[in-house]
Amino acid sequence: MARCSVCGAPAVAYIRYQRRYLCRDHYLEFVESKVERAILRHRLVGKGDRVLAAVSGGKDSSTLLAVLSRLSRRIGFHVVALYIHLGIYEYSEKSREASIRLASQLNVPLIVFDLKEVLGAGIPELAKASRRPPCSVCGMVKRYVINAAAVELGVDAVALGHNADDIAVYNLKSFLNQDLEAISKLGVKTESIPGVAVGRVRPLYYVYEKESFLYSLLAGLPFLHEECPFVERRQMEVELKETVNQLEYKRPGLKLQMVSKLAKRVEDYPKPKGSIGRCPSCGLLSSCGECSFCRVTRRALGRPMGPVVREWFRRRAQELGLGASWRSSLS
Repeated sequence: MARCSVCGAPAVAYIRYQRRYLCRDHYLEFVESKVERAILRHRLVGKGDRVLAAVSGGKDSSTLLAVLSRLSRRIGFHVVALYIHLGIYEYSEKSREASIRLASQLNVPLIVFDLKEVLGAGIPELAKASRRPPCSVCGMVKRYVINAAAVELGVDAVALGHNADDIAVYNLKSFLNQDLEAISKLGVKTESIPGVAVGRVRPLYYVYEKESFLYSLLAGLPFLHEECPFVERRQMEVELKETVNQLEYKRPGLKLQMVSKLAKRVEDYPKPKGSIGRCPSCGLLSSCGECSFCRVTRRALGRPMGPVVREWFRRRAQELGLGASWRSSLS
């Protein structure tokens, strides 16, 4: 039986690009230290900061919340989790249950935002009414709701669960398509725009997908193993992921090299063109008049629902004692 390279206990994992075996405890420490180094190196979160962690019920967001919860005590920041119930049949119910169990296990405050409850429609209904693909509508809705929540809750950053595999594949795909503006969005963090958008951070930027999965298992975190029934398998992304995995097998550490170089050079890529403005309906970020969320909900539901979403989070913040007073209440 292989032994941990650190303490000699039975090993549970072999880190090929470091050529060492790790036991359960040192493996958990290995992943947590990766995230901590990313946070400190890129100044993703500082002492006293308030972080909104977006959770979906999946393995990566479970790892994200667990590691942030542990590091919050060490670094001195505050974490609250947000789960968006998308109304995708039984899948969303199972995802919600996993997210609630996770937050309870970690003792992290959780806000559950139910699309059907607030808007009167979930992703299937919005996609059908707007005549857009479900995945397209879902991505847009999640981005809007997360940002609206962050603005109204008064957080300093939004933490997302994108891992190194995600970033490497998105980067390669965007480069092959020569969508250089898309690459500019793949950094470790984005900056906030006061009043309209809260900056996003990616603490799992240097964590492999397999590392995140194993962390969730070894830490005993609840997460959903099923995939969304609407998931789209774009052939190009599938093939690129397979290619990157094959290259990683031949050259251990390649994914780390890819994301590390991207993190250093991301500012050199051209930023999306267009002026930064406010949506006339909801007041949040928009580069072309009414924002996509208000435009789609106007078409699907008869009126822009951005103001409704913002008001819901505003009331929730008051109920939880968050918003502008959060920092003082948690200090």
